[in-house]
Amino acid sequence: MVLSMRIVNNIKTLYAMIVMLGAVGCAPQTEFEVATWHGFKQCAISYTMEDSYDNQFTTALPIFYEHDYPCTFFVTTRWCDRTKWDALRVATTEKGCEVGSHTVDHAVYDTLSKERQKQDILDANARINVKLPMYKCNTFAYTDCVVGDTSIISKHYFAARGCHGYVERATPSDYLNISSIMCGSNEAVRTLDDFIYAFNTARSSGGWCIFSLYDIDDGAGYSPLSSKVLRQSLDYLKEQEKSNSFWVTTFKNAAKYSKERDRAVATVENDKMKSDDSRMPKVTDNNKLIISLEDGLDDELYDIPLTLRCPLPFGWKEVEVLQNEVVIKSEIKTINGCKYIIFDAVPDGNKKIYLINLG
Repeated sequence: MVLSMRIVNNIKTLYAMIVMLGAVGCAPQTEFEVATWHGFKQCAISYTMEDSYDNQFTTALPIFYEHDYPCTFFVTTRWCDRTKWDALRVATTEKGCEVGSHTVDHAVYDTLSKERQKQDILDANARINVKLPMYKCNTFAYTDCVVGDTSIISKHYFAARGCHGYVERATPSDYLNISSIMCGSNEAVRTLDDFIYAFNTARSSGGWCIFSLYDIDDGAGYSPLSSKVLRQSLDYLKEQEKSNSFWVTTFKNAAKYSKERDRAVATVENDKMKSDDSRMPKVTDNNKLIISLEDGLDDELYDIPLTLRCPLPFGWKEVEVLQNEVVIKSEIKTINGCKYIIFDAVPDGNKKIYLINLG
């Protein structure tokens, strides 16, 4: 488990407050935890596609749909026709997929002046915003793996993908140059065994494995990957779901989660519930915990729920969790003799988390 120092420092305070509310049925070293990855998965997996090849839309995308997994498209906007934009609109609004920028026409940024890099970013983003008006693009992939001027990149994107060929750490050293592993006939990952090796590397390290896909099957584009192998890799992940090993998510969501997790500060508050909160259960202080979860980031951008695990006070058997007066799905688990409540919550100090003992 990788926790930020601020989370670790606040664990003792949280635990002390929980003890004040009632003895916990756990060993004293039991800690309030923020999961390294969503759902306490062991690692994160992201499939990204770039260059807007036809077969990505006609062949690869339906395979992701079949497995109910999202993917990321880093689009070269000038290479997208109406059919592709229509597919991207469905992918982002109905299937949880992501659209990031891969320039207007595949320009390599180190060949452009700073002014031309800036203009290319503005033009690409404007095109995406026009074609996908309900979607905001805020991630980027470098052309030919060549990093541009990050002082410009950082003003428009919170994360950018490079291609260093290794599994990224749970906390990337540089969010504007995150490693990915290139796939297909011209690259290292081309068979199911190659994918499984990368999966296992991510699982053992607790890291983030990002794949870069290009053309598919018999396409004339760069480094085509067999759709059969792509399907097999997703079949493998689906078969492994019960092991709770892999969080398959978009590039954007994994990057957000990583940043939020490392900056999250959780504190227990002992203030009274507001009397005008008519939708809130009326309970005594001994039957509730009020938790503030903050990360100091822009709440409009950083909106991915973090997974938390909290030791239950002694005698709590049925618990309801609310955030911003909305009931959150939660689960009580016994781990090594200790009872925990596990739930997802957005780190936003203005949206308090209430744990209510229902008996």
